Amino acid sequence: MATTFFDRFEKRLFELDELLGLDRDMSFRPVAPQTPRVLSIEQLEAFNRDGYCCPLDCFDANEIAVYRSGFDKLLEATLAEGADSLSVVDPHLRHAWMYDLIFEPRLVDCIKDLIGEDIACWGTHYFCKLPHEPKQVAWHQDAFYWPFEKARTVTVWLAIDDADRANGCMQVVAGSHLHDAIEHRVTRKEEQNALRFTVEGAEVYGTIADIALTAGQFSVHSDLLLHGSGPNPSDRRRCGLTIRYIAADTANFADWNKSGVMICGEDVRGLWPNPPRPE
Repeated sequence: MATTFFDRFEKRLFELDELLGLDRDMSFRPVAPQTPRVLSIEQLEAFNRDGYCCPLDCFDANEIAVYRSGFDKLLEATLAEGADSLSVVDPHLRHAWMYDLIFEPRLVDCIKDLIGEDIACWGTHYFCKLPHEPKQVAWHQDAFYWPFEKARTVTVWLAIDDADRANGCMQVVAGSHLHDAIEHRVTRKEEQNALRFTVEGAEVYGTIADIALTAGQFSVHSDLLLHGSGPNPSDRRRCGLTIRYIAADTANFADWNKSGVMICGEDVRGLWPNPPRPE
């Protein structure tokens, strides 16, 4: 049996009761729609209202082909090691081209519009569903899993491949980020969930929407937004890169800062070890 990304995850994983016991601020902080750099006022209002914004253009076909080729090599090596296709975790710590990608101005300028000038990146992870992949990613809030003192992460989901409903694109529950912490339960084996926890009855928290993206486009979403994705029954691969950007003054309750790189601004609390660019 292939190992999963939990087996390769180098940060401490918390059990359900531990997460429930953490004293965290799980409230959404609206964006102040003042002189944005790249997003429009309407897009900022949509992010505040819905918890996400998409599609956003970044890389053209030639540019994303270079990153796709880079991922193909990472995936080949990962599968050869006996891990599954979801197990390419924190490649920015090991590959210079990935380290450089998290500083891409077309991504970072968008994040500045959402969380301000002081930004760290604490994680990267490829969510790759191979053709005919039966696993789903059940409804969940990212912030529920993550042991940060407050919910201040915005995720970039960059489409490496075209993503649509047919090959298991991400889905969101628009407006669910306004419900603060939502109850999760431990997932059951028969659910074929790639994650450890799930939310039941997600549709009561808002409106379900597909995040269909062309390769090179990206979406951004709040860490409080309910989201997930179904299996990939198609003949096409569906890969997206998640980049986790956080307000740099946000501490954590474990070791989740150790992969953190300061992207811009100041680390006023000295929270981020800022590992060097890999050779």
